[in-house]
Amino acid sequence: MTFTGDERAQSVQVGAVLLFGVLIIAFSSYQAFAVPEQNQEVEFNHNQEVQTQLQDLRNAIVSVPGQPSQQAVSVQLGTRYPSRLVATNPGPPSGLLYTDGTSNESQNLTIRNAEARTPETADYWDGTTPRHYNTGAIAYKPEYNVYGEAPETVYEHSVVYNQFREGNITLSEQAMVDGRDITLVALNGSMSRSASDSVTVDVEPKSQSSRTVRVTNTTATANVSVSFLSRLPASEWRVLLDDEIDPNPGNKGNEQYVASVTGAEGPGSLYNVTLVFERGSTYRLKMAKAGVGSGDTDESDAYLTTVGSEDVTVAKGDDEEIVLEARDAYNNPVSDIEINGSVDGSNAGSLTTDTQSSDSDGRVRFVYEAGQSMATGTYTVQFSLDEVNGSFDGETPEDVTVQVTVTEANQGSGGESGNTGLIYNEDAIALNSNGNTDGGVDGGVQFSVTNELGEEITITTVAIDPVNDDIIRLSDTFSNDRDPAPQENEVYIQADTNGYTDFGGGTDVPRTVDVDSDGSLNGPNPVLSDTSTATFHLFEFIQDTFFGSSEIDMTGESVTITVTYELSSGGTDSKMFTVTPGGANTNAQPNADFTITSNGGESNGKWDFDASQSSPQGDIAAYEWDLDGDGIFDDANGQILEKRSVSSGTKVALRVVDAEGNADTVRKVV
Repeated sequence: MTFTGDERAQSVQVGAVLLFGVLIIAFSSYQAFAVPEQNQEVEFNHNQEVQTQLQDLRNAIVSVPGQPSQQAVSVQLGTRYPSRLVATNPGPPSGLLYTDGTSNESQNLTIRNAEARTPETADYWDGTTPRHYNTGAIAYKPEYNVYGEAPETVYEHSVVYNQFREGNITLSEQAMVDGRDITLVALNGSMSRSASDSVTVDVEPKSQSSRTVRVTNTTATANVSVSFLSRLPASEWRVLLDDEIDPNPGNKGNEQYVASVTGAEGPGSLYNVTLVFERGSTYRLKMAKAGVGSGDTDESDAYLTTVGSEDVTVAKGDDEEIVLEARDAYNNPVSDIEINGSVDGSNAGSLTTDTQSSDSDGRVRFVYEAGQSMATGTYTVQFSLDEVNGSFDGETPEDVTVQVTVTEANQGSGGESGNTGLIYNEDAIALNSNGNTDGGVDGGVQFSVTNELGEEITITTVAIDPVNDDIIRLSDTFSNDRDPAPQENEVYIQADTNGYTDFGGGTDVPRTVDVDSDGSLNGPNPVLSDTSTATFHLFEFIQDTFFGSSEIDMTGESVTITVTYELSSGGTDSKMFTVTPGGANTNAQPNADFTITSNGGESNGKWDFDASQSSPQGDIAAYEWDLDGDGIFDDANGQILEKRSVSSGTKVALRVVDAEGNADTVRKVV
């Protein structure tokens, strides 16, 4: 028997081989095409996530000027592919997060032609010395297996953008320029992290505060400018700054102050970009330094400046506080810096201490004492970050000269004499409200103050305390369905930026009014630039009578006003004065004065206050005290107060009132 030519079962074998081949081809196709496509989607999604995290990092950096604490941002440098039963994945992709230029002292941000409006600050910001600040970029460079066209994502100069081979796509807005506000945050430190997992980037404030310094162009032919190195060309910065570039340079009414954006080739692949600002405007410069990675450095003191006025007026036998601030090159406070002071000349008054260390706000408070036997005139007090010796030069950044004018006692009714600071213009008048609904009683009070502080201020609160105890309320004659206006709200302040507070049904007085929040209808806090005048409208005062309440004619009625304000250079201060519409009832006004003493360590933090040196003694009918510094004289009465608990640093005020209702106030720091 022969089986030659028998082909039984071969079709099954061939079919199995063919089926196996098909499976091999299908698996190969899945491995070659489907897996990479799925992995590319994973890599693309990861890249989108990293871009969001770089924007979070950007937000942490640009918020450093107002953020005193460290912030942590997590960045996922790599990703993981999904597990597969049969197919294989390449190794997990990673990424590199690194700083560029942040430790290269030649890579700078430079400010030119910026002169501070405050004279002592102008010793440092003099408009002729360019100020250089090392800064750079932080970038994420992906190392994907499949997504080969992934961009490098870069943060620099407040902007996050994707850098492709063909061009750039911005992911955030710029935060350097907003009208007249210039905010610059330098990036410091060194970092290079490559991983497939997440890393935490700690953004540490190395120099920060919310302080601004007002600067302007130093000459009529110079422009304030900011130059920096960037991976973006000037053309792309023009797009980013489109809302800030003035199409008609010199037009001050459109809130656009960038005159031009110019560019030039820089080192390597960088561009040198310059923002040129319009002349004749005052800019608010805010600066900070953010540290990332390792090698970031702290800032030391760069200059000393006054807080408030550089000129002080004090009556003979009285004293006055002089506040100074140590700042670094970013205009931010430096603590624990020893500052030395000295009075120039003999019989020129004295300082209670010759050396002070700056507090957490970079500030020191010296007290100048004028002797009773001193001659009136102007005296010089010198302060320095170094020793006050023969090399002292008040024109250098580390040295400050303060002129103190000593006057005779009893210099008016303000309680704070002098021609500097926030000055009451002695112009109070009594007026009826616009509606004349009260039969013509002049129950409103209008007066003005002038800002002679040498810098812009923002008014925050107004304490109102009538001398006459029968005056119990302040209430305008209009409901809140009218637009805010002078004489139509309880408090209306006309300034560079107006502010107002309306209480609906009025408010009891005395009271401290928080201008932007206390009422049922509020405007913003008023802003008053240097040398500008603000007019206050208080409408109308109501008296308590036997027959009920009614408007009171405020002619000859005294009201003590305490205006609290924030300085643009940082910090808060206040001014107290008494307004009397139509003038005092007599030509002879009382003079308020008092002394503060304690029994040292045995006093247990309690103080004695003696107003017996107020004059003339026989005519003073009331001694009223404000012991907590709120501007309201309801804490105590009497000529002498003993063993009162008052915190050190509190501004205690005395108001003396004579028999005819005339008043004088004085404040002293405990």
